[in-house]
Amino acid sequence: MTTSPHDVFQQAPPGLVDALHYPFFQSVFDRKSRRMALGMELEAEYFKYTSPYEPVPLSEIEEALLLMAATGLNGLNLGDIDPSHGAEALVQWTARTWPSSCSNHGTELFFTNDDGLYFLNMWGLVPEPGEISTISGKPIEQQVEYIVELSRRAKVQLQDGRAQLPTGLPGLFEFNHWNANKDGTTLFIPVSNMTLEYINLLFIYLSPEYRFSIVDEQAGYASAGLGKALESGRLDANRQMGMIDLEQRVISMQVVESAFICQNLNMALQCIGLGGWTYTGYIARFVLGGEDVPGLGFRFSDTPKRGPDIPVGVDGVYEAFVPPYYSDMREAVDGFLEAKWANYENDVPRAHKEPDRVAQLIPRPDDETIELVKDYCQYVHETYGRFPAYIDPMYQRLTCQAQHVDPDFYEEYYPPGAVTEQHLRHFERWHPDLVGPDGKPPLRK
Repeated sequence: MTTSPHDVFQQAPPGLVDALHYPFFQSVFDRKSRRMALGMELEAEYFKYTSPYEPVPLSEIEEALLLMAATGLNGLNLGDIDPSHGAEALVQWTARTWPSSCSNHGTELFFTNDDGLYFLNMWGLVPEPGEISTISGKPIEQQVEYIVELSRRAKVQLQDGRAQLPTGLPGLFEFNHWNANKDGTTLFIPVSNMTLEYINLLFIYLSPEYRFSIVDEQAGYASAGLGKALESGRLDANRQMGMIDLEQRVISMQVVESAFICQNLNMALQCIGLGGWTYTGYIARFVLGGEDVPGLGFRFSDTPKRGPDIPVGVDGVYEAFVPPYYSDMREAVDGFLEAKWANYENDVPRAHKEPDRVAQLIPRPDDETIELVKDYCQYVHETYGRFPAYIDPMYQRLTCQAQHVDPDFYEEYYPPGAVTEQHLRHFERWHPDLVGPDGKPPLRK
């Protein structure tokens, strides 16, 4: 029988209170990559070490704290921007624990542990009406109950057992072979839906206020499907932007989201007294499932006119606004509009005291702008057999791994200070049922 979130708090170890009260700046100063976990082995010329301890997976509350820190729902987007001129760029009215361009939140989190592979489905979750903050200022018991309840509500299990990710070359850098995705660890993998940010940005650049002319550099800087709008004067030929430049803007806005998520995880690791680190050792194509391992199970489209097939989504779970999920890009734009403006319906809570009045002042895109966005997106897909033209619709780069630190390794090879008191006392404070008389983790049997 599953323990209720309330009972989780009642049974929580004293380490939980330690973590929730750990000073923020101390976590910043403590942050280091700590790669040696319980049960790991490193064969090296200098660091030759075999851990004498059992691998111990993270508890539910440890993992829930990390998930909430990484990408938790923390209330309502204040939307403190002119409703009649600018607020229409916002995609969502919910707030996460990290900032996102136009409140897109186009990056979601996959994670895997000894029990399974999971997707954290945060998109459709909303706070209670009028609840600006879901957690700050609440009593610690309510904070913990909310953290556990939210993580349970958002988790979607995709398979039993640890995800099958690369264990060697070419899918994983050689220096990560010894400790990546090992027993007892939890591996967090942010994946960005580039089409969400891309299409939303087009509605800004092609609006009557901006009137950018988007051109295709590979076609001699010819208009990217927007010739008629140029001829009519609807778009300004002097405000020219190349497709490559545009897609670089998209990727620069999106990759920081994964970095924010991983940095939040790193801060939380210090508070809890866990080891781990953020790294780029995996080759994205292998992680998503496009080569010799199942990875995260993404579907790959074989329509590109040049280059390999591209990751487009996990069917029914996390899908880009592209074919084959839509018949063409015109229909995909309609799908985006439906997803975005559903967040503006009257039954969606907002932070303002007069939400209905604010909602009425936010303009919808006019029909002409919608057609321009569709024309451009369709041009890209017909010309290159894919959308976007140069970056994958589903994009993965960073991973962050969390694990229980092996204290003996750092004692053997480093002077005091390599690990903090949070790490040294972790098992005593978090796992009193497993800790030995010496305050250390359980030894291998």
